[in-house]
Amino acid sequence: MASSLMEARTVWSHVQQARERGAAAVLAEIVAVEGSAYRRPGALMMMAQDGKMTGTISGGCLEGDLFMRAEPLFAGGRPLLVDYDLAEDEMWSLGIGCKGRIKVWVRAADPDGAEGKWIARALVHGGVLAAELPEGKLVGWVPGEPWPDDPVLTRRMQAAWDGAEAAWADGVYVRAWRPADRLVLVGAGHDAEPVARLAQEAGFQVTVVDPRTAFNDDRRFPGCRHLVTEARDLDPEAHPDLFDAYWVVMNHHKERDTQALAAAFRFRPRFVGALGPWQRTAEILAGLGTAVDPERVNGPVGLDIGAETPFEVAVSIVAELMARRRGRFGGSLNRRAKLHG
Repeated sequence: MASSLMEARTVWSHVQQARERGAAAVLAEIVAVEGSAYRRPGALMMMAQDGKMTGTISGGCLEGDLFMRAEPLFAGGRPLLVDYDLAEDEMWSLGIGCKGRIKVWVRAADPDGAEGKWIARALVHGGVLAAELPEGKLVGWVPGEPWPDDPVLTRRMQAAWDGAEAAWADGVYVRAWRPADRLVLVGAGHDAEPVARLAQEAGFQVTVVDPRTAFNDDRRFPGCRHLVTEARDLDPEAHPDLFDAYWVVMNHHKERDTQALAAAFRFRPRFVGALGPWQRTAEILAGLGTAVDPERVNGPVGLDIGAETPFEVAVSIVAELMARRRGRFGGSLNRRAKLHG
């Protein structure tokens, strides 16, 4: 899943575009899932009165029905909590057969309303929303503000900010929009280009570290931040944003990889992966002594998909990053009853 904050920014930009062309819009958000479903709580989309949509709450099977249910809201109707049974043989089923059940909160997307004003603030650095459903009476928090006086609600909101999945309980839905995770890609070779591109599509903010000005630039790595320097020269005080990041080292140069792995651990990384055979990486780690924790270095980085080409290797690497971001280790979904269980 892409960063929820990045998804929200995209969805809200289309809400504003709809307003500019004179079309009312609604937001639809998954608030609860039982069993198997295409997306998880927190998935967000917008639907405009003129039929334009952005985002998705399913694989395309629910959006048409949801648009019809949402039509009264374009004229000022009240918020809805729509319950979809995705089983194949239930009375009110849509015949999809996904064996799950989801609840979708649908409400007007009003930039001037209470939620709209909170969204404008939260889109900058993220935040946490708590809302009574379906009417949507809300409590919002953004970094730098005090938490609510209610200790129970505060615990739920803090848990969401710390990474807990969006959840609906006792009539209150709590969801966080967190800033995107950062990937520090050390090495700007040709095989790093698809890694950077796919990682951005997967919701990572990518920083490329490489001293070669002809390689580390926007032409080859569009949308990335460029630190045109040796990894050994990265100063933690000057780059606090590199802490708690995912690091992938792929210089194809043993000394630079050695410096990069040492640098990664100065920034308390969330994940460290090294390209190349484990024997090579183990030799590097042995020379670094206590400066690194060998048990936390993943090498060769990536999932075992038989990758050979640079694109295939990039898919393998980014797939592992996505899995680790969600506390998974990869593997086949074959015969698994629940996609996200």
